[in-house]
Amino acid sequence: MDIGEIRKQIPATERSLYFNSGWSGPSPQPVTDAVIHNLEHQNFEGPTLPHVLLEERETKERTRQAIAEFLGATAEEITIRQNTTDGINVVLNGLTFAEDDHIISCNLEHSSGVVPLYYLRDRHGVDVTFVKLEAEDSPQEILDKIEAAMTPKTRLLLVSHISYSFGVRLPLLELNQLAHSHNAYVLVDAAQSAGHIALDMHAMDCDFYAMTGHKWIMGPDGIGALYIRRDLVEMVEPASVAGRAAEHYDFEGDFTPRRDEIKKFELTTTSGPLAAGLTAAINFQTSAGQAQIEERIAALSALARRRFADIPGVRLASPEDGPTSCGLACFSLEGMTPEDVVKQLWERGRIVARQVRESASTRLSVHYFNTENEIQAVASLLSELTSEAR
Repeated sequence: MDIGEIRKQIPATERSLYFNSGWSGPSPQPVTDAVIHNLEHQNFEGPTLPHVLLEERETKERTRQAIAEFLGATAEEITIRQNTTDGINVVLNGLTFAEDDHIISCNLEHSSGVVPLYYLRDRHGVDVTFVKLEAEDSPQEILDKIEAAMTPKTRLLLVSHISYSFGVRLPLLELNQLAHSHNAYVLVDAAQSAGHIALDMHAMDCDFYAMTGHKWIMGPDGIGALYIRRDLVEMVEPASVAGRAAEHYDFEGDFTPRRDEIKKFELTTTSGPLAAGLTAAINFQTSAGQAQIEERIAALSALARRRFADIPGVRLASPEDGPTSCGLACFSLEGMTPEDVVKQLWERGRIVARQVRESASTRLSVHYFNTENEIQAVASLLSELTSEAR
């Protein structure tokens, strides 16, 4: 993996120290080129010419296949969505819940999972439990806490594979196995995991996995995907429907819904340029090797946490090491608010980070295109800030 060559293809790395891929990743030039080429082709040729229509359909199916291969799934298990939130809502609003059915989540979740759960509770009387997890919990402690919340009425577990707020990587295979042993399903918020770690839906025994393309995959905004295990597709009803949700209909009252095909969740016009961009982003990741990307992220983020932990006045909010750690490094500075830290990092070092309300911390997303020198630059500036704050 030639990081120098990879960085040459990511223009944003020339202008800043970009540590915010967990919010939105900087697209490599091939991604931008794919979007522009597809858009210009439609514009110059005309979007409904027969050969252009055919090319657009082929573009979108290539994207579905690329996502499937990237996730270790089949194309029949992938529906292209707008983002992670969209995928989460497809599942939560497509499953049938009875009053007093039970759903488990946890306190590390993003609002895109929490708020839909509260709507389910208020609309349908579903019982929702948020298990309190700590950043320092071991995988077994996480499993024990969630199992303790299980009841005979537990139908679903909603968790992030990697928590955006504390940078905790959950033991997903074991959580899937635990839920299945209690006759429950698992819906995964994969906003922080797709493109961050190597994935295999079948090997991890996943039920539902919702992802976006614009974060760690570094694709364009506005396109993502939802994986639904093949045998569960029929069980999930599409909440929003169009022609693809019909097997047959006429104007005399005859209608047959489509039940067992993943495309029933897809509506009408979608963006060919965004699909082309996401395919290019996946190809860019794949060419580097996702296992190699995960390994480099782990090494760089471990270096960052070690450097930060050595600075007086810096407190880590994310796991320091071990199987629950990942590329999200969350920390706080004594005497400074996270908002102030983010501002100072940018103004004094052109370092792009973000603050996270739930963990009252500043968060760095350490991606594989980052470098050891960039991490040292962050550590040096943090040392200056803590010295000034004391």
